[in-house]
Amino acid sequence: MMPHARIPDFSQPLGSVAPDADCTSFHLDPILTAVDRHSEAWSVFQAAPDGEGAIRAEDDADSALMALLGTPCATRGGMLCLIRHLRWFLVEEAPNATAHGDAWAFAQAREGDLSRCLGVEPVRRLPMALPSGRLLGPTIDLRPPLPPARYVRRVLAAAGELLTAIAIVAGGSVVTGLASRI
Repeated sequence: MMPHARIPDFSQPLGSVAPDADCTSFHLDPILTAVDRHSEAWSVFQAAPDGEGAIRAEDDADSALMALLGTPCATRGGMLCLIRHLRWFLVEEAPNATAHGDAWAFAQAREGDLSRCLGVEPVRRLPMALPSGRLLGPTIDLRPPLPPARYVRRVLAAAGELLTAIAIVAGGSVVTGLASRI
């Protein structure tokens, strides 16, 4: 018996899941319910008439957003759905960003974290302020492109270093081989 091998139990019918199963179906991901709830609350808020109904709809949309941001993703598909929804929300609600308060920053951070986790796209970083007051921006190469002559010189220098390294390694192995025969 191989205790390290995980052999599935085929004695159960296809529709049932063992209670100790450590896999989650895509459709059981709690984030999908939270995304649906937030989409519905946002749509109701957009269609709500002015007055008391709009205030209640806004409160429902804000609570749905906070619930969405606090809901864990159980599957990779759920993560991708949440990224797509948050990107849509951040673009759609950009003019009202200050009205959302901390939830806006949380939404941006969650979208950035999930994007980085899944490798969907590089995270755009804001400049960081040093104690001296100087800003360290994202790593963007602002140097002008090298003229062709400098480029050729750099390539030749790198090729020379490579040939030198190969000669040293090959020479060392030849000397070692000769020394072991004596």
